[in-house]
Amino acid sequence: MSTQKKVRILSIDGGGIRGIIPATILQYVEAYLQKKVPDTTISDHFDMVAGTSTGGILTGIYLTPQKENYKKAKYTASEALDFYIKEGYTVFNAAKNRLWKRFWGLGNATEYCPQNFEKALQEKFGNLRMSELLEPCLITAYDMKTKAPYFFTSTEDTTKREFLVRDVIRSTCAAPTYFPPAKIKNRAAHFQKGSKAAYMLNIDGGVFANNPVMCAYAEARNTNFKERHNNEPAANEMQILSIGTGGGGFTINRIEKSSSWSLLKWAKLIPDIMMDGSIDAVAYQMNEIYQTLAPTDSGSYLRINTPEQYRNYSSKMSDATPENIEKLLQAGDQTLNYAIANGLNPFLDQLLE
Repeated sequence: MSTQKKVRILSIDGGGIRGIIPATILQYVEAYLQKKVPDTTISDHFDMVAGTSTGGILTGIYLTPQKENYKKAKYTASEALDFYIKEGYTVFNAAKNRLWKRFWGLGNATEYCPQNFEKALQEKFGNLRMSELLEPCLITAYDMKTKAPYFFTSTEDTTKREFLVRDVIRSTCAAPTYFPPAKIKNRAAHFQKGSKAAYMLNIDGGVFANNPVMCAYAEARNTNFKERHNNEPAANEMQILSIGTGGGGFTINRIEKSSSWSLLKWAKLIPDIMMDGSIDAVAYQMNEIYQTLAPTDSGSYLRINTPEQYRNYSSKMSDATPENIEKLLQAGDQTLNYAIANGLNPFLDQLLE
């Protein structure tokens, strides 16, 4: 076993309003760790945080510093959960585009207008920059201009790449057919005002990494964690907590007729299939990596996701009605109890060693 301190990584899946589930679990995680180390938050116990889509929102909230003390977190895990409860309906249900406009091409074909979401992000993050976040982080997006995955990190060379946190989150949450792509500006001094190269056009990182844990693992392998005295750590030098959002509940009706489905039918299903398909595959791959390690290290990866029997909420990741939010809160509690019964507390104790 390595004699170095393990690099502690938190990874959070995408899933829209279902971010309530990981937010509920991390509220418990923070409270549990505070009993051992008072006056601490999530950012004090993880050396890197990674998120896709709604996981990107949580990443930004947990790592936002106080203005008066840039080494301490501004928001608690409870306040992160409150963001979903208070803003969910405004961001989704109250921002829904009229169906007839979508199908007749009188507006864009996305389901929701982004203005409410952008306003909520402005209020939460202001002009905070990625380089100002408390810990190294990774947030995924897909750059439509270069036709390639893009990884926003807080450890960039800010003379070349510098982005506002709210712009990054708007990018990672631009799920196809839900929100339109995000046009954002690179704020680095390297770019002259008005330069076309300074602009990106991004969609949700969930199109390639709805479970970003493998991306976080790869990023950590190339990062120097100075305060942990650990440079480019191997798997046995990492402790990873990966939290899902309980996806996979959508239904595919009459699959026996799929060979004759219309373009519209496929268009409705592809985003869910595409974003859900990679989640379990990546979890399996990470589990296989850790099963190759010595017994003293193989338990350093923990995956938490909502078991099938607790998925009684809407399969639609934009359903922020009060009724569905209540169901998601209940699912969060049930998932938490399941995680505790399957080793969450001992795992958290390891974070403190």
